Amino acid sequence: MTERTDCVVIGAGLIGLAIAHALSGRGTSCRVIERGRIAGGTTSTTFAWLNATSKLQEDYHRLNVAGMEGHRSWASRWGSDVTGHRQTGCLMWAGPDTATTLDDLERIFDHLSCLDYPCSRVGGPELADLEPRISFGHGAEGLLMPLDGWLDAPRLARHLAEDIVRQGGAIHEEAPVTGFLGTAPLLAGVVTADGPVHAETIVIAAGTGTGDIAAMALRSREALRPVGSDPGLLVEIAGAGAWLNRVVCFPEGDDELHMRPNVGGGLLMGADASDRMLSDEVRARRHLAARAQHYFARLDAADVMARTTARVGHRPMPADGRSIVGLLPGCDNVFVAVTHSGVTLAPAIGALLADEITGRPASPLLQEFRPDRFAWT
Repeated sequence: MTERTDCVVIGAGLIGLAIAHALSGRGTSCRVIERGRIAGGTTSTTFAWLNATSKLQEDYHRLNVAGMEGHRSWASRWGSDVTGHRQTGCLMWAGPDTATTLDDLERIFDHLSCLDYPCSRVGGPELADLEPRISFGHGAEGLLMPLDGWLDAPRLARHLAEDIVRQGGAIHEEAPVTGFLGTAPLLAGVVTADGPVHAETIVIAAGTGTGDIAAMALRSREALRPVGSDPGLLVEIAGAGAWLNRVVCFPEGDDELHMRPNVGGGLLMGADASDRMLSDEVRARRHLAARAQHYFARLDAADVMARTTARVGHRPMPADGRSIVGLLPGCDNVFVAVTHSGVTLAPAIGALLADEITGRPASPLLQEFRPDRFAWT
């Protein structure tokens, strides 16, 4: 059956759903086309740390701040129990002999202060009060970022999808895009496993699959290069969520280790070093279990390993690490939205791109993130 809509959004992860939700709220009819299930890709395998703390380039930081403001608006509108938001704050810390140094911590504090991002110094006794289970060691100091938090991303994705449908839109699952109607620069819609969908506007928000779908739209034989895949391992320790009260970044220098409580009472953790061990997942899991044992007193490593489960996510990674949002070069009605940190950025990218699609002025927040900085063919 042939369908017609104002806009087709390809991808039912958090970015695609945020765009479709924002468009629906502006009176634009939407169909979201998903090759798998809602939130079945990166959205379900992400650490989901909501923050602008780790993004210190000013323009990227500002975009992430806008994303966090959007998340707070959603949580206020619908309630955090509905959306899965947890504004717990984030703690970074260092000691005299850690890989991340006290000087590093001071530089981060100065940088965040210059960006007007809420951040406070935390002394040793306060650290123990904030996170009593961590063995900080003598001379440790920290930084507390109170606006940071974490998200049950699949829960939020499902809520957005339900609200899109309530507003008259539709979500097509298990319906991969197999082609496009018409030819660039003006496409007339998409071809899916369920049939064609005619649309005035198309948005490609397909995560790691964005390059291949854009190549299909441009009828290029080459898969496009601006978007790669960044595999990451997450390990959860069942029943250990009470070990932490917030997101914590541990002082391991370039091999950043991060942990947080998780839905269902577990402790979720990941690290750059374990991501590089993915050719041997058991070894990577043991590495993370050993790090947990190092920082939490009176843990038994064998018990920790027995309680762990692991999952690997393939995060989209633009070639320069920065968001790609806007018109696909060579097309007049096809937009691209792909980024690392998609969980944080979803509300901002959704609202800003919906503004552009519906004829509102382009936001200066997106000026440095346009697709035309790359060669797409």
